[in-house]
Amino acid sequence: MNRVFVCHTQYNLSLASGLSSSNDDLILFKDFCLNSELEERLINHYHKCLFLEGAYPKKELSVNEKLRKIRKDNIAIRRFLTKAYSQIFIVEDMCIQEMYALKCAYRLNKNVEMSWLEDGAIAYFDNVVDSGGLGRTPFTRFIRKWFFSFFFGLYRFYDLASCMGGHKLLSSIYVLFPDSVRKELKKKNLRTITDDEFRNGMAFMYAGSIVQFTPGSTLIAMDKLEVYGDKLDIVNHLVKGIVDSTTSEVYYKYHPRETDTLPALENCTEIDRKIALESYLTNSNTKNLTVVGIKSTVLQTAKKMGFKAISMINRVDQNTAVASFYQSIGVECR
Repeated sequence: MNRVFVCHTQYNLSLASGLSSSNDDLILFKDFCLNSELEERLINHYHKCLFLEGAYPKKELSVNEKLRKIRKDNIAIRRFLTKAYSQIFIVEDMCIQEMYALKCAYRLNKNVEMSWLEDGAIAYFDNVVDSGGLGRTPFTRFIRKWFFSFFFGLYRFYDLASCMGGHKLLSSIYVLFPDSVRKELKKKNLRTITDDEFRNGMAFMYAGSIVQFTPGSTLIAMDKLEVYGDKLDIVNHLVKGIVDSTTSEVYYKYHPRETDTLPALENCTEIDRKIALESYLTNSNTKNLTVVGIKSTVLQTAKKMGFKAISMINRVDQNTAVASFYQSIGVECR
């Protein structure tokens, strides 16, 4: 069975690596700092790999630059996908290049299974910023669909579903907690990523030296700050309360693409935002560590890895979908 995985982040790459075998191929958009050691491991693990520049470039691209990049990526994808695959996994199913990968896989095998691979919390509740630009109204979304589906030759492979993983051509989704997926995804064929697959992926991705944390300390995992919108002051006040009430050391980690700062964290210990928090937890010297967040994906993985995990969602937003999900997997909600 030959499969191909199309990934973006360290999170979904770890899941892919736990699911995959040496017969499978990988297309990776480098939306994180891919060091030479991990790149070599990926090359040795997969049958063949294609590494592309990230879908979230460091500098803002003009419209023409974006179109040129997408065309260049699509050409590379078409040249890479040269054999019939039994299954293709994608993550960012609203991404032009990934829709194009679906089209290429279908050309090679009309019976290819098209699947979505979990990208963290978004599988279970809404955790994104409202779209702007051409995504801001139904009319502009129609214009976008008409233009991009024609310009890139996508046609029926172009789909902007109501949530990630909802693309009309994706028949199955692979998630850690199938009983807790959001209602929009329940109509898909749900496949469980097993505990062994999860652990194997984490061990593969984050093999490294032991990370020294002070036992009994607190690690605050921040979502991208713009997600909080007009509640950012509430979040800052809440974080300050956590910091002031904790007698042990407080560590914190920003989102990899964060450009702002939270005043309440200025006297705490920052850990490298470019390194996935799962890497720190995998290599932690102690399980006596409390991971605190609001809606961060790391809360669900921290719980699965045996750490105490606390969400402060009830103090920031009376979002019953978020609280219900966390409570269903054993994350404490306050």
